[in-house]
Amino acid sequence: MKKLYKKLVFMRNPLLRHSNRVFNDSKWIIPFLASLLVSITLIFSASFGVFKAPYDRDHHQSPFDIISFAKTEVSNGYFVESSLNKVLNTNSSSFEPPRLAYLISGTKGDSHRMMRTLQVIYHPRNQYVLHLDLEAPPREWLELANAVKNDPTFAVVENVRVMAQSNLVTYKGPTMIASTLQAVAILLKESLDWDWFINLSASDYPLVTQDDLLHVFSNLSRNLNFIEHIQITGWKLNQRARPIIVDPGLYLSKKSDIAWTTQRRSLPTSFKLFTGSAWVALTRTFAEYCIWGWDNFPRTILMYYTNFISSPEGYFHTVICNTNEFRSTAISHDLHYIAWDTPPKQHPISLSMKDFDKMAVLHPEHGVLVVQKVELTRVLYKAMIPCLGQAPVLRDCNGS
Repeated sequence: MKKLYKKLVFMRNPLLRHSNRVFNDSKWIIPFLASLLVSITLIFSASFGVFKAPYDRDHHQSPFDIISFAKTEVSNGYFVESSLNKVLNTNSSSFEPPRLAYLISGTKGDSHRMMRTLQVIYHPRNQYVLHLDLEAPPREWLELANAVKNDPTFAVVENVRVMAQSNLVTYKGPTMIASTLQAVAILLKESLDWDWFINLSASDYPLVTQDDLLHVFSNLSRNLNFIEHIQITGWKLNQRARPIIVDPGLYLSKKSDIAWTTQRRSLPTSFKLFTGSAWVALTRTFAEYCIWGWDNFPRTILMYYTNFISSPEGYFHTVICNTNEFRSTAISHDLHYIAWDTPPKQHPISLSMKDFDKMAVLHPEHGVLVVQKVELTRVLYKAMIPCLGQAPVLRDCNGS
């Protein structure tokens, strides 16, 4: 019976029936070994990087290629969102609104107007330096310093500084440049977080709020310098470049007018002379260049302008227009609205309520952000509130 059962099973199962022939047939062995050898070769080649794509030096890796999925000690490491946020936030600082650094300058009787200008242009993101020149009495300097010190906002944010060293500043003399460069040096030393340096006088008044101004600058390249400039040519060279003046503010303790010498000098041949407005908005990079002067050119121009008439209207202009690195960054505009007589006199016109219609049509799109030499009466003050969108602090020269 057992033999009969095995025979029946063998007849019904074809695999068993042909098993002996299959294992005894050698035709399949060679293809099998060949395919096995190819498979092993491919596996080892992939493991040791034989077929790795060649390196492309011009290929820029996508931010998404550097996301790590490795397990970390915190649970956030398990999710792609955490790594993706880290990658996308690496360039978030480039979209951060800019920070401005201001110098507000004044002389005798300007302390209250300086505080008025400071309060209306104040913003926690910005930096401020106030310079009251040596002509102002010590009592006025102390009033200004105490007003800044006792302001609760300034005390918390700590972004307003009153220069302890008062310099004697002569109109149209190089002492104004020296004072400006000192303020830039203080800002570079005390704060690393600013993008533009802007110098203002105590009589300046903004046409826009600081939030609007920061919004305007956030849409600009941070390599642009706003400095009104034009090359001095023709008869102006003889009137501006040949005379030699001496600024008494460099060696006297009391202010006096600049002194003219009888000797005249030759025109420079190693650089070209430029002139323009004394009010500028300079990038931090260019401001650093003027302070450090790694190629000595800014210091050379500073020494030349020591005896130059109206040097504040030519120093920065000549430096930037003769430097290849910064020449293309100069925008010929000072961001100011300044009214002059016809023909122009030594000082601009003082703006009052009768000039309000002219100021009201000005807009940042026209490049005007500040008006200069404003006699801010209470009538003009009330008229300017809708333009500023805020209520600036109004004080007259007596602080009332």
